[in-house]
Amino acid sequence: MIRELRIKNLALIEDVAVEFKEGFSVFTGETGAGKSILVGAIGLLLGDRASSEHIRSGAAEAEVCGIFEMKTLKGALKDLLAENNVPVEDGILILRRNISINNKNRIYVNQIPVPLSVLKQIGDFLVDFHGQHEHQSLLNPETARTIIDSLHGVDSIKAEYDRAFAGYASARDVLDSHDRNAAALLQKKEILEFQYNELENLSPEENEDATLEDELRMLSSTAQRMQCVSAINTLLTDPESSISHGIELIRKNLEALVRFDSSVLQWGIDVKNATSVLGELEKFCGEYLEKNRGDDPGRIEAINSRLAKIQRLKKKYNCTCGQLTQKMRELKSDLDAIENSGSDRALLEKELNESMKKCRGAGGKLSAARRSHAAKFDASVTFQIEKLGFTGGLWRTDFAVVSEPQPYGFEDSSFMVRTNPGEPVLPLIKIASGGEISRLMLAIKTILADQDNVPVLIFDEIDTGIGGLIAVEVARSIAALSASHQLLCISHLHQIASQASHHYHVFKETKGDRTFTRVVRLTEKEKIDEIARMLGGETDIARKHAEELLKKRPVAR
Repeated sequence: MIRELRIKNLALIEDVAVEFKEGFSVFTGETGAGKSILVGAIGLLLGDRASSEHIRSGAAEAEVCGIFEMKTLKGALKDLLAENNVPVEDGILILRRNISINNKNRIYVNQIPVPLSVLKQIGDFLVDFHGQHEHQSLLNPETARTIIDSLHGVDSIKAEYDRAFAGYASARDVLDSHDRNAAALLQKKEILEFQYNELENLSPEENEDATLEDELRMLSSTAQRMQCVSAINTLLTDPESSISHGIELIRKNLEALVRFDSSVLQWGIDVKNATSVLGELEKFCGEYLEKNRGDDPGRIEAINSRLAKIQRLKKKYNCTCGQLTQKMRELKSDLDAIENSGSDRALLEKELNESMKKCRGAGGKLSAARRSHAAKFDASVTFQIEKLGFTGGLWRTDFAVVSEPQPYGFEDSSFMVRTNPGEPVLPLIKIASGGEISRLMLAIKTILADQDNVPVLIFDEIDTGIGGLIAVEVARSIAALSASHQLLCISHLHQIASQASHHYHVFKETKGDRTFTRVVRLTEKEKIDEIARMLGGETDIARKHAEELLKKRPVAR
């Protein structure tokens, strides 16, 4: 509910604060007193367009602030506030909007800046506004769907359809994604095949470039290596300067010496081992010279050629030699995906068809439930609007079938109405009168009182063009509806004002050369005086009549 509305420097209002209570509150006053300013102020809090023309003359800025109290905060509103980082304590929402003379707006929800679009969304959860006003929710194309789907017996079936549609939408998205990916891969097929073939033809091995570079270094140094080994071999085998021959003489002399001096025994052993090592080295040199005899320029050329190919692909794909193999596997996977896309698509298409079948089944149940319950709803609304002054009126819900499943089902809903006997049944949006729209919504709200989640209802101009018994019936319906909603009403009729639990008087006051709009909550005595004025004059008879009317009102909440 709305707890308080504070308005500063808006039109004729300098500074007004209105505290609200639960139940039915009515605003009355002379024409031009400023009741429309209150309506406009609430509209600004709900996201109406603002202009610097709204600012009171002489002021630099206008401000409208509303304090709302939510008994429970859940569902889409809770999610919306969380998405915009709006903290909520004790269910309190403070909406504030500042309008400057340069047409700049500042909007805050619980002190957090939010864009106008978010304010509008929040406002739709808090207030349902009916009158000559852009918040006429009954004219919203989605309202008919929302109302019909909220009916008991339809809501649970709609939930089943929602689950079926979610499955269908998911399967459709998966297939669409597959088709997009397949189309993209198909466009690249020639490139992928070329890349795969050049990698497969080369078939590089892990660290092959390092291995080839080692081999190339060996082949490129053949002459130097042969020179070194040949020199060693000469030193080992040349009869005139043979190291092996010299060491053999040393070994023999050590063997002779050890017969006289055993302390040189180890030297003899070491020299003998050296002789053996030199023999092995001589054998190695001979084999090395034999194996490396002659150059292999063809092998060097082959290595250089392969290394060049590996280097080119490493640079092309910006990876290591080992990663070229991984790249080849990835390309093969993409090519296989192209080849298998037909069979994969067939499977996905089968899943889509199955989900479509489930969706159509759930949609059929939903359509049947909608039509069945809409017929009962239409009859109830027709009965209510007859009471509210639409003699010979008719309410009808029409359904337009759509071929493809939609989030709302396989048909769209719209409300049709006949407001006068003998007239055609027309789309609701063709009804121009704000008062008529408000009374029609009052009928709907009366029927759906226990199901409506919007806590605050505002009716402006609901009494336009009515009076007498019809006004009495409208007043009773409003009072009854206030048992489940906080209800604010702008009215010129005593029949409606006398049914209100809380009565506010809007009037103009002149001080010096300035005019001010004031709003006061009336006492019981003041209510009698105001209703007497609305009856035609503050006479004793009018006051007596006003007292009688007030005695018949419902008990205040």
